[in-house]
Amino acid sequence: MRPSAKPQIILIYPKTGMDFGSTVAPPHAVLSVAAPLDKEGYRIAILDQRNQAITRELLQSLITSETICIGVSSMTGTQVKNALKITRIARELTDGKVPIVWGGTHPTVLPEQTVAHPDIDVVVIGEGELTFSELIHALDAKRPLKDIKGIIYKDGGLIFRNENRPLMDIEELLPVPWHLVDVDSYIHRDMYVKHRSRVLDIGQTSRGCPFRCGFCSSASIRGRKWRAMSSDKALSMISETVGRFKLDGLWLRDDEFYIDRKRAFAITEGMIGNNIDVSFYTSGTRVDVFLGASDEELLSMKRAGAHTLKFGAESGSQRVLDLMQKGITPEMTHKANRRCQRLGFVPAFGLVIGYPTETFEDMDMTIDMAYALKRENPEAQLETMAQFTPLPGTPSFALALEHGLKPPQTLEAWSDWLFDDYDIEGLKLPWYNRDERMWIGNISYMSILGNALGNALDSVSSMPLRLLFKSISGPASAYFRYRLEHKLYRNAPELALVRYLRRKLFYESESTMT
Repeated sequence: MRPSAKPQIILIYPKTGMDFGSTVAPPHAVLSVAAPLDKEGYRIAILDQRNQAITRELLQSLITSETICIGVSSMTGTQVKNALKITRIARELTDGKVPIVWGGTHPTVLPEQTVAHPDIDVVVIGEGELTFSELIHALDAKRPLKDIKGIIYKDGGLIFRNENRPLMDIEELLPVPWHLVDVDSYIHRDMYVKHRSRVLDIGQTSRGCPFRCGFCSSASIRGRKWRAMSSDKALSMISETVGRFKLDGLWLRDDEFYIDRKRAFAITEGMIGNNIDVSFYTSGTRVDVFLGASDEELLSMKRAGAHTLKFGAESGSQRVLDLMQKGITPEMTHKANRRCQRLGFVPAFGLVIGYPTETFEDMDMTIDMAYALKRENPEAQLETMAQFTPLPGTPSFALALEHGLKPPQTLEAWSDWLFDDYDIEGLKLPWYNRDERMWIGNISYMSILGNALGNALDSVSSMPLRLLFKSISGPASAYFRYRLEHKLYRNAPELALVRYLRRKLFYESESTMT
């Protein structure tokens, strides 16, 4: 790349672990912070490790004398490991002369521990659009960082944490700078909207969630506040993106798109009025919010293209749901499932096991509920039964500490903090013994192989490959589905090979699988 009149900013989105098919969505974490700077004319390079190898040679070709910042986004788990590898290469190539800035959910909840790493200079805490823009201006002008809200940084060997930045007005969000990425590489046949071929995650029309689920990190990042752009702006965003990229499906990644039913109704009625022909789904739907909606509101959603509703059912045990502070009952989940069937929506249910004090009787109730939902509504989808993973900043983290959790004390140690893999050593689930942790891992893996795998393979774009993979996986899926439904999870030595292959292919490999 030739030097330009403006300094170059390199933004990196590392691999997350399970990156193939429609799981590879646009890197909105870096696109959103790039938007204000792109508007000002800064030259920005976005590197997404999920669809391109980020090598020493690639970074060397991008770094110039005008490079003022290398930014890295990371969630907890595998992405930390990959982010650290890339950060180490960047540090070596720049000899420490270019500031390396981390942002994302993990640095936000553990900023002091993150910035203490020798290869990291600054951490952006929380929403980064305004903070990162001010940081770049300061670095570009070689001004001190002491007045920039929302950062923690090192200066002269000392760590300084500035005042927190208030949450931004979502109405002020700029359009996604799609020209900074290869958009077609993120347009897929989708695991949820299977009858459409050009489905894209277009971003958020709202942020945050006002509810208090104990395992969710949203509260620590966004303070249990739900903020939305106006229905007119949301409709314009949907219409422009669908038309520009000729989409027939989309994902709205709002945590709670339907929480303001009046706003959601205005958006869906606008989509109908503008003849926007898409099928869509959103990141999350609460069963109580869904049950509180009128048929008129839901049928408007249906006419606008709402296809799959992803519900956080979480548990079949009322005791565990109360412990989670979920605010729902298993019967409400069943009622939502039946209503989806009546109105023609496809429900997808997320479930969690391994909560502190949760017994295997509780977990068996969750398994029973899952398959009862499937018998009740054959169109219902069952997602991975994720293992409870204590995350800093969540309400349940204190509960986990009370039951023996000893959280990692270094940034590197968070690399294996995975929600869907075995906890053999008892680092995440110390309230169970080794055999019990193996059983929980077996449940999670059986749910992946028996339920979630088929949905994931449906997102493979090539029909011959899709049919091949499904023909190979079909018998195995049926086998593990039977075993899980009948609670035959305590002895499954065959899963050791599956786990080995999964870790090698997804968590430890740096190759891309697009």
